[in-house]
Amino acid sequence: MAKLQKALISAFIAIHITMLVTAGLPDRSVVGDRILKSLARYQIFFALDQPWSMFAPNPSAVNSYLTATINFKDGSTEHWTFPRPSQMDSFDRFTSGERFRKFQQDNLIPMEKTDLWSDLAKYVSREVMKLEKQGRGREFESLEFYRHHNIVAAPTKVFVPHGTLSSKFTSENVFQFKSNQQVRHEANNNN
Repeated sequence: MAKLQKALISAFIAIHITMLVTAGLPDRSVVGDRILKSLARYQIFFALDQPWSMFAPNPSAVNSYLTATINFKDGSTEHWTFPRPSQMDSFDRFTSGERFRKFQQDNLIPMEKTDLWSDLAKYVSREVMKLEKQGRGREFESLEFYRHHNIVAAPTKVFVPHGTLSSKFTSENVFQFKSNQQVRHEANNNN
């Protein structure tokens, strides 16, 4: 049994070292691409993937977060905030904070990926309606997503002490969803 445990631990370490070294190379070979493709689901699930854009000559300098205003048929509103690492406790920040940040910053871009925005709106509206069934029982009418962002200045221009959170954000309405919008249907495989 001890030999099996050592073999499994050695395989675990070898796979991770191979994955990290292969993903860390700026120019991958066909073999490197195949290795990463075979491990992609694992990498994404555990947030071990890292695009080279972080180290590019012009890395992203945008600090952003997402909120939504939920409108009910009775005229009342509620606010929802996309999970933010800076607002999470230490355990949640460690286990899922970076995943939420990456998803929001890399995928929820204004005027892009309309289907993804629509799916997120449907998810938020479903979650709100679950809470409403247990609470006030209001009917969902629409929601509006707002993106709040600022540009992070280069460290050579502005010194910001570690741990200081940004407080000045520009806000823009980036997506609206109404309860009567058509449901998007996935393609079927019957062809």
